[in-house]
Amino acid sequence: AADLHPNKLARLAEEPAGRPKPRHTFAVDWTRGRGGATGPYDRILVDAPCSGVGTLRRRPEILGRLQKADVTRLADLQRRIVTQVAPLLRVEGRLVYAVCSVLEAEAEEVIAALTAGPLEGGVELASVPFDGAFARGVAGEATSLRLLPGRHGTDGYFVASLKRVR
Repeated sequence: AADLHPNKLARLAEEPAGRPKPRHTFAVDWTRGRGGATGPYDRILVDAPCSGVGTLRRRPEILGRLQKADVTRLADLQRRIVTQVAPLLRVEGRLVYAVCSVLEAEAEEVIAALTAGPLEGGVELASVPFDGAFARGVAGEATSLRLLPGRHGTDGYFVASLKRVR
């Protein structure tokens, strides 16, 4: 597990017995490098910082402070994080990208940019169907899914499945 905030990583060690715990933790600012994370990893989950508009039913104040420039800045940050993380994935390894946003700028547009061509170091990502049972049950053969409060009884989320092809 990696996070910008070491206190969040410390809380992982306090999880109740029986819950899976990460083998390794890294305090990393992905905009500056990869920290101690070396890879290669079979699977990586990127729960990217986002606007949080998927949580509006619980946090309506977001609408009062969110500006278009914020969404643009966050989408750029999301692309930069995945660009840093992708080389840590083994070839054929899976990367799941998730945000609690339903805005296309933080969802499909980020994925389109990441799969448009080689990233730094020649790394290439491709959209692929999910391989987990729950995600497959929701998404079928799709390579991404969107959970919506009115339809799924959850906060709003966008999740995409990617594979490193080179």
